[in-house]
Amino acid sequence: MIVDVALAGQARLAEGPVWDPRSSCLRWVDIQRGQVHRFDPASGTDTFFEVGEDVGTVAVRAAGGLVIATTSGLYTCPEGGGRATLLHAVDTDPPGGRFNDGKADPWGRLWAGTMLDDPPGACALYRLDPDHSLHTVATGVSCSNGLGWSPEGTTMYYIDTRTGGIDAFDHDPSTGALSGRRRVVDVDRGWPDGMTVDADGCLWVALWDGWGLRRYAPDGRLLTTVEVPAQRVTSCAFGGPALSTLYVTTARTGLRDFTDQPLAGSLFAVEPGVAGLAPGEWAG
Repeated sequence: MIVDVALAGQARLAEGPVWDPRSSCLRWVDIQRGQVHRFDPASGTDTFFEVGEDVGTVAVRAAGGLVIATTSGLYTCPEGGGRATLLHAVDTDPPGGRFNDGKADPWGRLWAGTMLDDPPGACALYRLDPDHSLHTVATGVSCSNGLGWSPEGTTMYYIDTRTGGIDAFDHDPSTGALSGRRRVVDVDRGWPDGMTVDADGCLWVALWDGWGLRRYAPDGRLLTTVEVPAQRVTSCAFGGPALSTLYVTTARTGLRDFTDQPLAGSLFAVEPGVAGLAPGEWAG
């Protein structure tokens, strides 16, 4: 499978790619630089605005603009940046963590979780409903990461990176309620990071320190491995007019020698032969 360079760059910690069909662009964040990016595949141009602190999640807001999750909490802001409006201040216990990966679901909710290096289990996964209410849906989390839903919406997949695998929940699309958590994949290459689900219901998982992506069946069978010329692959998202291009983000943070990976921190693109599911928007 051919991996193309969509945007050659040196992002410190590119994450959270999401396709914006209204603008025909890919939105993504550089967490450690506090930047929210907009990549236009048609022109190859990439623009960004600065948040002023680490930013782990960006999602499109149905009412216009964006919703972002940062070190200090959840905010709405204009599409091109500018004055941000605080929705909820969120901190870790003990303090010092930040929001990491997140995603809007097809039913108008935003899901985002926190991470903290130490102690383990001090973080949580949150759900922001369209009425602006915030709900803690999972605790004991160390590094909240990838999210995805089955095509019919009755299963939600979730990655807490330090557990080394992917869990599934029974999910009620009408309420967002979760139950029946169970392990579906143990990842034995690198660490599972960001994730997306394709139209066949299979899971595409980015491998931090794993030099690639993996595609798993819903029952946990390994179907495909895609090699990426970067050690720290952080996330992936389907985009393009037919949602047939898989965009892949990578990172340079924590690495010292780039001799064998000069393109670390770049945005890559793959045509995997399967389409993705329509991206969600936060309906608040």
